Amino acid sequence: MMYVWMMLKERFIRGIFLRGIDPYDRIKHTFKVSYVKSYTLMNQKFSKVRDSNFELLRIVAISMVLILHADFFSLEGPSAADIMSDLSGSSMRILIQALTISAVDIFVMISGYYGIQHSKHGIFNFLFQTFFYLIIIYVVCIACGLSKLNMTGIKELFMLTSSNWFLKSYILLYIIAPVLNAFVSKANKRQFKFILISYYAFILIWGWLFPTSTDYIAGGYSPLFFVWLYLLARYMRLYSFRLTQLTFVTAIIFYSITAFFVLLICISTYYIGGDAVYGYILLQYISPTTVATAMLLIIATSKLHISSKLINRLAASSFAVYLVCVNPNLLTPYRNLFSDLYHTYSDLMYWLIVLGLVAIIYIAIAVIDTIRIFLWKRIELTV
Repeated sequence: MMYVWMMLKERFIRGIFLRGIDPYDRIKHTFKVSYVKSYTLMNQKFSKVRDSNFELLRIVAISMVLILHADFFSLEGPSAADIMSDLSGSSMRILIQALTISAVDIFVMISGYYGIQHSKHGIFNFLFQTFFYLIIIYVVCIACGLSKLNMTGIKELFMLTSSNWFLKSYILLYIIAPVLNAFVSKANKRQFKFILISYYAFILIWGWLFPTSTDYIAGGYSPLFFVWLYLLARYMRLYSFRLTQLTFVTAIIFYSITAFFVLLICISTYYIGGDAVYGYILLQYISPTTVATAMLLIIATSKLHISSKLINRLAASSFAVYLVCVNPNLLTPYRNLFSDLYHTYSDLMYWLIVLGLVAIIYIAIAVIDTIRIFLWKRIELTV
């Protein structure tokens, strides 16, 4: 045995020296190559540079929010009587709701996909953008007679009312992001997976199946749900599993199938349940089908390779579009506009008008947002 070991050792050393490489240097070289490969993979995996593909998804997500507000928000969900009298029109509205309900989930998951990194510049930019539009819109609405200068308006200005739930939830997510990032960096795959499953099981039971028992997480209108979405997106970025290996086309097909499945359940439960459309429980941010569609669009987007200055510029104003269109002072006029349009035009014409208006609203706000961007560039020099 000793003889065999000596022979192998001699051949190994002879082979190394015949190549003119010192054994110690060869070991160092091997380690260096291994390190460089590991660093390259890490650099590719954890790069903070946002490609245009995910910037495009941010544009799509905010546009989906506007479409949502032109559907169930403005018109309410089709009742049993609506389905009975107009099955095709009601089905179209339910399908559009199913296709777009994941908008908020997607917006939060994009933050989780790249990871929120705390910086003085980042928090000041977020706060400046938020209060820039809260103040400007309130002043303009007072001048136009849409709002009054009163205590309620001032409270809404500083997010002290029940409105602007998304902003308050996202601010808390931003605050605790370092803690979440620390957990992600320390936990192994098994621990991470356990937390994701058990966490979602909790919010699914008490925030979705029995929402009246725990109001603060009901329906997903909660920073607790945002935390889970953030962690889910981090897991999707860090670890490969069967779903993340889908191609772009396959992911889009499954996304569409899931939306049609929701439509089928909603229509079916109408015929089973009579007066109530029980399937609408699937049309919530927290529902498994909504999370699934958000994941599928994230996966589909990750397969794209796009580089566009125009997309990046429009995406830079996506949050501004959201701030304007969900502002409490503008929600009622927004709802009245689409309600009037819906009762004026046919179903198909209505949705074509909605798509056109969404594009016009987005571009118009993006143009106006150049003022905010210009001001911020001047301010950030002093921050």
